[in-house]
Amino acid sequence: MAVVNLKTTAITAQDAADDKLATSGPYECALVGTLETNADDTAGSVYRMVRVPANFVPTEILLATDALGGSAAADVGVYKIEENGGAVVDADEFASAVVVSSAVAWTKVMEEVAAADIAKIGKTMWERVGLTANPGIAYDIALTLTAATGASGTVSMIVRGYYAAK
Repeated sequence: MAVVNLKTTAITAQDAADDKLATSGPYECALVGTLETNADDTAGSVYRMVRVPANFVPTEILLATDALGGSAAADVGVYKIEENGGAVVDADEFASAVVVSSAVAWTKVMEEVAAADIAKIGKTMWERVGLTANPGIAYDIALTLTAATGASGTVSMIVRGYYAAK
């Protein structure tokens, strides 16, 4: 075993730019979305919570819900915005089958999926969804019901992240 000194890509770039105070780094922001559900929303219903540009880098996704009853559960994923057809890109990019039948206190859901690809941490949305270049569009981070609700209630999401230059 050897002692090593490793640097992230960001620190290597700051060293190359002679940035000793880290003043050029990205600033994190929080996007918040809240909506009211219906008592009889069926599986396949989509709750579009937060809109982000393709160059957004998500760092944390938090979810909170009232008890939505029944056997309600939802995936947390990515959709194209309505203007671009509204199609699903990856319904469970961030989480799968999160149980929302009972109330959910603020819970981290980013990378919840069993086979989470940690290589996607720090990647822009367009990289996360498998593109090779920034398409210059926006995406909706959404919940897709995998089981129906049995009660109406509130769903809230906080998405933290930053806007990358690329």
